[in-house]
Amino acid sequence: MRAFIIPLIFLAGLVGAVDRSNFKTCEQAAFCKRHRTEEKRPEYNVVVDSVKANETGLNAVLESSINKLSLQVVLLEDSIVRILVDEAGTPLRPRFQPLIALDGEPKQARPTALESNPESASFVTPSGNKIILNYKPFRIDFFNSKKELIVSVNSKNLLKFEHFREKPADANNDDGFWEETFKSHKDSKPYGSSSVGVDISFVGYKFLYGLPEHADTVALRSTTNQEPYRLYNLDVFEYELGNGMSLYGAVPYVIANNPSQTVGAFWLNAAETWVDVASSTADKGVLASLVDKFKASKDVPTVDVHFISESGVIDLFILLGPKPADVFRQYAGLTGKYPLPPQFSIAYHQCRWNYNDEQDVAQVNAGFDEHDVPMDAIWLDIEHTDGKKYFTWDPVKFANPIKMLENLASKGRKLITISDPHIKKDDNYPVYKEAKDQGLFVKNADGSDYEGHCWPGASSYLDYLNPAVRNYWASQYHFDKYQGTTKDLFIWNDMNEPSVFSGPEVTMHKDARHHGDWEHRDIHNIYGFLHTISTHQGLVERSDKKIRPFILTRSFFSGSQRVAAVWTGDNMAEWSHLKASIPMMLSLSIGGIPHVGADVGGFFKNVDENLLVRWYQTGAFSPFFRAHAHIDCKRREPWLYSTETLNAIREAIRTRYAFLPYWYTLFYEHSVTGKPILRPLWAEFPEDESSYDEEREFLVGNGLLVRPVTEPDVQQVSLYLPGKKEVWYEWFNDKTRPAPGAVYVDTPLNRIPIFQRGGTIIPIRGRARRSSAQMRNDPITLYVAISMKDFANGTLYLDDGETYDYQNGQFLYWGFTYKKTSEFLYTITSKNLDPKGELDPDVYIEKIVLRGVRYYPRNIHLYYDDYNPENLEFEHDRDQHLVTIRKPGAYVSREWRIDIHT
Repeated sequence: MRAFIIPLIFLAGLVGAVDRSNFKTCEQAAFCKRHRTEEKRPEYNVVVDSVKANETGLNAVLESSINKLSLQVVLLEDSIVRILVDEAGTPLRPRFQPLIALDGEPKQARPTALESNPESASFVTPSGNKIILNYKPFRIDFFNSKKELIVSVNSKNLLKFEHFREKPADANNDDGFWEETFKSHKDSKPYGSSSVGVDISFVGYKFLYGLPEHADTVALRSTTNQEPYRLYNLDVFEYELGNGMSLYGAVPYVIANNPSQTVGAFWLNAAETWVDVASSTADKGVLASLVDKFKASKDVPTVDVHFISESGVIDLFILLGPKPADVFRQYAGLTGKYPLPPQFSIAYHQCRWNYNDEQDVAQVNAGFDEHDVPMDAIWLDIEHTDGKKYFTWDPVKFANPIKMLENLASKGRKLITISDPHIKKDDNYPVYKEAKDQGLFVKNADGSDYEGHCWPGASSYLDYLNPAVRNYWASQYHFDKYQGTTKDLFIWNDMNEPSVFSGPEVTMHKDARHHGDWEHRDIHNIYGFLHTISTHQGLVERSDKKIRPFILTRSFFSGSQRVAAVWTGDNMAEWSHLKASIPMMLSLSIGGIPHVGADVGGFFKNVDENLLVRWYQTGAFSPFFRAHAHIDCKRREPWLYSTETLNAIREAIRTRYAFLPYWYTLFYEHSVTGKPILRPLWAEFPEDESSYDEEREFLVGNGLLVRPVTEPDVQQVSLYLPGKKEVWYEWFNDKTRPAPGAVYVDTPLNRIPIFQRGGTIIPIRGRARRSSAQMRNDPITLYVAISMKDFANGTLYLDDGETYDYQNGQFLYWGFTYKKTSEFLYTITSKNLDPKGELDPDVYIEKIVLRGVRYYPRNIHLYYDDYNPENLEFEHDRDQHLVTIRKPGAYVSREWRIDIHT
């Protein structure tokens, strides 16, 4: 039987749409059904005598006819409020909190204006928000500094908290409370169901975003009379588009935006979670009476969200903004930022399942040079191992991995190998034998080692919840353990939902046991995160904290951005999947995970040349840029296609490399501010309501707007240019476009629409090299896009692209500004933005291009330290409103000034 389990399940994914019967609906998940359909639920009230004010908020007891709960309302720094609800008193057993998702203990703040009366208690935040705890029924209202209601928790009275209890002898299991069966899999619940749920209303909002990962629209749709969004990390072959089915990762976080305020809500729970979204107006119930004090409730839109989780506590963070950048910063402050990655990781990567052997790798490596296509990394999937045993090499096909790595490194390239959490059950495999002997595997409910099937066949799964297991896994990456590796090898963590081919819903049984006697149901959505934390630790340790790691993970949770990049999983070579990749990447980006991408070309199925080119063009403007394909697909190296296709792919990849200075600067700035790299239009233009549901296009940083072509044989597309009194410039022809409004642009096969925003300065490198490492000291060109106010600015970050030396001052972070300084004078200046940066590379500026020039320059002078001004040569194109300054003689690490006299 074992010999057929894997192939049959796998082949099921190859023949067409996902088999929905393998995955639960809300109706089949007993706790979801109860929360969602229960007509009469107990009302919770605050026990008035229990309300206590403290230095950081309020504590109280909630009481219903079913149970008592403890409540904490805690003010955190940076306009965040934390709401914690747990069983009161001494519960039968503790409840799990995935605190590892937080980037340290959140810092508490001191509220002001604490007040109480017989009906409520309240406090005010330093930024002027007022939080009111209403007693009967329990409800928490959030008002902004303008005294407008913006968020209300439990206004629909959907709070439900199932407490642990002893199973009675005559227990009735009609509703799946004590045990549950899905297909042939039985889920024991020795303490009964322990689910939690509550509703949140966003008042004054029409659009809600977040909840990755789903193959759906970026603006969350209403789930009224439909399946809720599900957050339960699963291995879903050939996932469907346009629904809320679970995929590989879970970020239980939403953002609401309107022209005046942006807010967010983070539901910190690692158990299976379902989320209902409903759009309405605040014209019914308690919200109407509150809103009517300020505005007719029928005119106030509302989005209601209902979070439902199988276990754990209610640990809810309300992020009060008020602007998109504030919410991004607040969420990053809670869950962490993506640390500055090595530069190669944001260049182009070549992958397939699988490159056959060392000769194959060498030929692919040489092919990129032969055809003048840049490339930074080659990837090896599971077939490179000795019998699917990770940390090993096939002794015949990959007999000399060190030499293979050295050959790649000689061109500035890296190798990435796969390392999954399932461990082949083989006593002759040291990793399995050591883990078994040390008791490092996940256990069954009876205490025996958990066993499931994955690529190697019978496998056991390491229990990464155990710190000792994380240390053990980390040690496997050390050079003395993972033999045949060097500092130029990096890691791909796959199948870490965890994927269990023989398990319920292709994952681990919920009643499996982890370290600390936690059930798998409690920790499921952080299993992959814990896997990558361990891998990250190992890659840092192996180089004595000298080389920055790079890890790609398929499964993720809030906080995964602290250790790994993410891709959208096993997509298909179809136009619809290319189109869907844009909202998927945007949802991940605003969900705090910036290093994201989709398999270029589609993982499953053979790809036609038109689609492949358009996907490369999209990938060239995705934070993570990797081509990847299934083992049964035809080879896809760019030179295997027609000359026209090869040329278009080459141009797309070279465009990515040209923009690497801009990308690298954005990654650095994210590591400081937490702001997404890929941004929906509303993130930069929150007042522009026409952009709120736009998902055909996106921003890279604040300076580039990209509109990929996602339909076949298209020679022209429409797009929307956002912002009031903004101007945009077509990148490839410098044409000026005013905003806001829709425009049509030509899209020949070798072009997709790219626009530079007026008011920005973007650094690029214009020389084609084999890899990003070989571009390190290449000169910089500055593209200055002048705004309607005759102003522009931009930044440039540089370091060695590889080590942690930047933390010791080996970096530069420089700013450039263009502005009108007098009636007949315009000035470009260079300034050091961080004096701690001591890097002084021999990198000069070879060209400055000014777009949107509305004057005739008479002469241009460079002022450098104490030197006399130098006359600079320039070209002026009056028709294109363009000035090009060639060879200005300025270095990026020196302060200088260029005066343009008119």
